[in-house]
Amino acid sequence: MNAFHSAVNRIPVLRDSAKRLEDDGRLPSGLFADGQAAGHDHIAADRWSGTIDVRITVKTPLVFGEQSLPDDPRQAATVELPRDAQGRVLVPPTMVKGAISRAYETLTASRFRVFGDHSDRLTYRADPAAALRLVPLRILGEKKDGDLDAELLLGDEYTVHDTGYSRYPVMRAAALQGADQGHAHRVFRDGPRRLAALARHGRKVTCHMSLCLHGEPDHPNRYAYWQVTHIAPAGDEPVEAFQIKRHITVVDTLDYVTGYVYRTARDGDAPRALFNGKHDERFFFSTAANPAEPVTVGRDIAESYKIIANSYLKQRDEESEQEKHQTPNRVTEEARAGEGAQHPGLKRGDLAYAVLADVNYGTGMELVKGAGYTVCEVVPTMIGRRAYSVSPRDLAAAQGVLPAASRDEASPAERFFGYVVPNAQEDAQGGDVALRGHVSVGPVNAAGAVVGDQSKLLTPLLSPKPESARRFLTSARGTAPVSAQRGPLPRSGYYVAGQRLGAAAYPVARRVLTQNGFPTTATRVWVPRGTKRPRDSVRLRAKSWVKAGSVLTCTMSFSNLTRNEVAALMWVLTPSNLVPQSVRAGNPNAEGYLRMGLGKPLGLGVIKVEVPKGGLKARLGSQLAQDYRSLTGCLGTSEERTEPPQFNDVFRGNLDMLPWVKAMQRAAYGYTDNVEVRHMHLEENKTNNRTDRRTGRPGKGLGLSPEDLAGTNPRPISIDVSRDKLGRYA
Repeated sequence: MNAFHSAVNRIPVLRDSAKRLEDDGRLPSGLFADGQAAGHDHIAADRWSGTIDVRITVKTPLVFGEQSLPDDPRQAATVELPRDAQGRVLVPPTMVKGAISRAYETLTASRFRVFGDHSDRLTYRADPAAALRLVPLRILGEKKDGDLDAELLLGDEYTVHDTGYSRYPVMRAAALQGADQGHAHRVFRDGPRRLAALARHGRKVTCHMSLCLHGEPDHPNRYAYWQVTHIAPAGDEPVEAFQIKRHITVVDTLDYVTGYVYRTARDGDAPRALFNGKHDERFFFSTAANPAEPVTVGRDIAESYKIIANSYLKQRDEESEQEKHQTPNRVTEEARAGEGAQHPGLKRGDLAYAVLADVNYGTGMELVKGAGYTVCEVVPTMIGRRAYSVSPRDLAAAQGVLPAASRDEASPAERFFGYVVPNAQEDAQGGDVALRGHVSVGPVNAAGAVVGDQSKLLTPLLSPKPESARRFLTSARGTAPVSAQRGPLPRSGYYVAGQRLGAAAYPVARRVLTQNGFPTTATRVWVPRGTKRPRDSVRLRAKSWVKAGSVLTCTMSFSNLTRNEVAALMWVLTPSNLVPQSVRAGNPNAEGYLRMGLGKPLGLGVIKVEVPKGGLKARLGSQLAQDYRSLTGCLGTSEERTEPPQFNDVFRGNLDMLPWVKAMQRAAYGYTDNVEVRHMHLEENKTNNRTDRRTGRPGKGLGLSPEDLAGTNPRPISIDVSRDKLGRYA
């Protein structure tokens, strides 16, 4: 697969660093720290008020407007430019304000002015290799302190290759084939219904089993698994139900083993009802050599199980009707049946899988005996979802980026553009409830807009998924989080205390800037080999758009701003400032861009925002007061063309060294290596998430995060995907 830069990245939000540098006098005073905004009841003598003329040049097609659902659900939804009665394009001033406010928010390391609930811990899909580290678990009851008593059903973990002395890890839960598909032939004489009744979830049974090898000989990922061949109610003589197929290598057998049936499919459903290719349920057991081991499941661990279970239900509910072609699994149904559509939690007799602490494993993934086992997590399926340890809201609270809870907590962007306090106190008033911003954008003149009206079917627009943690998190220093060994983190290492939420960024794709017409990056679809092209129903059709080269103009009005606030706004509205220092040194005319509209990851909505010469007209409050006293002018009529307030040279130099400013500049300018900017393809993502089954850490060269935008020459990502899984653009 070709190297690429991620179309979605993150800009670090280091508010504590910004405030510390301001306190040290290395950044402009009064610009980064929290504090009350100026009121609207009077204009202070030393504050600025006035207007700014803004010129917007569209650099790549601009798509926006109201989205409409089709009558035929198989067709794509549509989006079309809004027009007035004369057919002229209507550009919402709020859209322009949004683009500028996001840039200002980034520059000043402000709080997130909008932040959803996000109080639940997120979940992620585990790598299949991690299944070999799971240990079957059975809940025995609840303790007085709310913790749970449980036992580990350790199975059997030792085998020797039949032709040598190679040891392979053994899956501790045995495979119990559910139908005719699988590694065995069904020979059960009483038919599938009798077998299904015998193998109901949670039932205690006695089995004979064969130990089989999976994978090619000498392959590093080869492993062994127990396959049930005979089954009967606990204590009865097992009856032959399956015969292992001839091509399967059998190296051992085990007879008269008693344990419990564990089903992820609902009783009565075949395993393949969950997804094509699933042919086995599981049998949890212990042996005399590996007896059941008592353990404690902490209350927090039990709560994590509920989070994971509820995530299955949420995912199911979010699927479209076309996607719901497979039946829900058992834990999803349990969550749906719970009070308030919430999983009731683990109880006596429940079966699940335990994730144990790394110290519980030896080098060959065998369990270390006698040291006592620590349960870190309990999960409902072998290959399924796991919960991160900390919620996004918890990280945001520790980072200080949650929206202001009172007037005293207002960050720079909130003081500038306004805010609404979420969950304000009942008796709160004024700035403790909300504040109207000090900046407004007037009507947008779109007379210079050239409209494209050839319908374009866009690449599926993927909504941001915070679960994909590598795109959204940084370390406390603003860099990509790494392990103690300075290597990539496993997915379980994200959303932990001490990490920071980054601000979403969509780096400019400079390749697209040079293209004429509608960019191919916005319409092509990657189709993995062996899969079908995505249905139109998951795409969006742009019926019209604003062409590159179009010019829009508007006027911003502001009041009661400090000199540094005006300077910061003008800095954002100066394209040369939005360029990495290394690029600017070699090309003083280089320009950076802001983003607006739909399809930012696809290369759409790149805009140059600038202030024409003489476009700033402003007066100090003291000057306005004199105008009122002398009856020679008032706010809105008496402004004079003014030289833009500038940060002094010391502050300008310091800004260029800030990690979040450097990242902002790189995102605004793009990359200089002519490497493609795109989303990670599905097979690349799957490969990147692979782990070493013995260590649980990312495989060699994997676990890659989007490059740090603050770096001088951010390196592209390159993931080696096997050729038989490559696809094509269509």
